[in-house]
Amino acid sequence: MKLNYCTSEVAQAVNDRFEREVYKFLKKWLKKHEGETLLWFDQTLDEYLSNDALRDFFLNTEYPLQELLKKRYIFRHLSRSTKRVYFDEITGDPLLSKTEQRIYNLARRMESERMHVPFRSIHPDKQTAAGDVADISTYPEGSEELRYNSGNHFSSRPANNNVFDENSRRCVSKANGRLQVMFRRGFLENRLQDVKVFTAAMQQAGQMRDTVFVIYSRHSPKEGHYGVSLVVMDPANPDFPKRVLVCDTLLKDLPHHPRWWPHFVEEFSNVFGVAIAEIIEDISHPLQKVNIKGDDPYRHDWDCPYYAAAMADALADLTLNNLPLILNGTFTEIHSAMKTLMSDYYHPGGRIKDRQSIQIVNKLKRWNSGRELIKDLAIEVKPKSAYEY
Repeated sequence: MKLNYCTSEVAQAVNDRFEREVYKFLKKWLKKHEGETLLWFDQTLDEYLSNDALRDFFLNTEYPLQELLKKRYIFRHLSRSTKRVYFDEITGDPLLSKTEQRIYNLARRMESERMHVPFRSIHPDKQTAAGDVADISTYPEGSEELRYNSGNHFSSRPANNNVFDENSRRCVSKANGRLQVMFRRGFLENRLQDVKVFTAAMQQAGQMRDTVFVIYSRHSPKEGHYGVSLVVMDPANPDFPKRVLVCDTLLKDLPHHPRWWPHFVEEFSNVFGVAIAEIIEDISHPLQKVNIKGDDPYRHDWDCPYYAAAMADALADLTLNNLPLILNGTFTEIHSAMKTLMSDYYHPGGRIKDRQSIQIVNKLKRWNSGRELIKDLAIEVKPKSAYEY
């Protein structure tokens, strides 16, 4: 797999055409709303259209991003495939036109996170008034932490709830009678309480077959890292699981436990008692690079949501297609079977892919998450949103 399928020259030519199309769109918009502009002062028409018209459009339009997406060329450009994007060979940043970056940045200022296209914008505190990316030299004094961990690069920006929802829809759709997928906001302890309640309800309803729960969640309020758990419950005993498998993502090879292991044990103990520690089995996958302070931020690995989603998908698929393995197989057999289903990160035969290949996979996933949101927004009717002036 390679990162770039088009050259920077081709991508730049596409971007230049996009600039011209948006310029024409804003010029037409201005003819209808000239008396409503807030930012056109002592500029020429060309200066205004080049600098402040897009921000004026966002300020004066109820659903600005959706209005832009109604224009076929704008929609097609923002939702283009990775094969029509050039990614910097060193940082992995996609080559965006100035106006395209402004669209994402201005949408990031909107109150509804639904309008925040994943990974393509920078925090409002790091934008200029027009929506450009501010130079890091303009950051205030004493902001070393902000500079270091600022999400200034495409690959160093954390996922938002739109990515969570995208992964959730895919994984939850696999649920059936004996498989319950708990892919919800909140923390592991919340989901384990849900498991107890669900299992007790099964008991009352006379549904006595073993049920598998695949849980995707953050560990706890004090440790927000994502992880995956599989819990097998017998409705005859809703207070204690028959089997517990946990998956973390950090670079540790079994049988060494990942650094978050105590959090798994603590959250399970809070719900099922300390005896649960005796049956917790570790099937973690060494996918995520541990971030080291001093590394270039674009080399940091913020892709835990994708690793965890891949593990949840694999466990759900194994439950559907090989339930006896989940119920009775050894943890090493289950761990090996997961690898065959996680082809984004493992070669056939179970050998983990090299770091560069994993990074490429995740950069493409990041772009495609933004693409999926843009497609969804284009067909939504009057979503709740508000622009923050």
